[in-house]
Amino acid sequence: MSIQIKRLFSNPIFIGTLTLLYGGLIVSLVCGIIKSIYVAATTWFIIAYLLLLALALVLAILTNTLNQYRLALLTMIGVGLSSNIGHIGYYINARSGPLQAMSAGLIFVEIMLFFWVLVLGSGPGTYLALLCGMDGDSSSGSAGVANDGGMQPGDMSMKHINYRTTMGGAQPVVAPANTSSITDYYTSELTQSIMTSKQPESPTGAYKARALYAYDANPDDPNEVSFAKDEVMYVIDDSGKWWQVKKSDSTVGIAPSNYLTRIAS
Repeated sequence: MSIQIKRLFSNPIFIGTLTLLYGGLIVSLVCGIIKSIYVAATTWFIIAYLLLLALALVLAILTNTLNQYRLALLTMIGVGLSSNIGHIGYYINARSGPLQAMSAGLIFVEIMLFFWVLVLGSGPGTYLALLCGMDGDSSSGSAGVANDGGMQPGDMSMKHINYRTTMGGAQPVVAPANTSSITDYYTSELTQSIMTSKQPESPTGAYKARALYAYDANPDDPNEVSFAKDEVMYVIDDSGKWWQVKKSDSTVGIAPSNYLTRIAS
């Protein structure tokens, strides 16, 4: 689980909403310090809580784990929304300018948190999920990194079950009926390859590709393979946005095409 700054700055929705969220919190904090004598202790607590919540959102984006922690984040946001609204009503009617400004900052925070409820609560295939790269695909959060063909990882948000839909009518790899799962199928294939040869042979018609970036496979999808930056693999099928590859350890699976580039054999 690597931290990549580009995941935050490559998505305008992330950077825009978080900028407003942190801006509202900073305004509220500064104005509260100016008139600290009139600020209740519970207000300081909620501001600290919201700062930690904003930090949790940033970390989830940087580590590409919004999908994994969406329920926890939604729960935290729900607590923040309900607690924050009471403080807004308390300070908005104050006669002091700094206290009214603090209330305005908390209003900005409330709006941004409500937007994040819509984002995290959107199901796969919805507009917000696609826009934010949360369509159930762990690679889609890395929007903004283009390969040689100009395709963005943000375009990878579609489910890759049909990753091999081509003009020729090729079909996805399906495990044999006598195996209990695709994971067992790939494990048996790897075991057989190790027993017969230490080095995998080049698949017929395949070519080599080098990884432009490191990629962590989705733990919920046994079809995906993980790989390191600059790792060389054989591309068995390059139709669609997800390519079928074979690694040096004979692992076969799918990888996002915009993370790979073809190299000379």
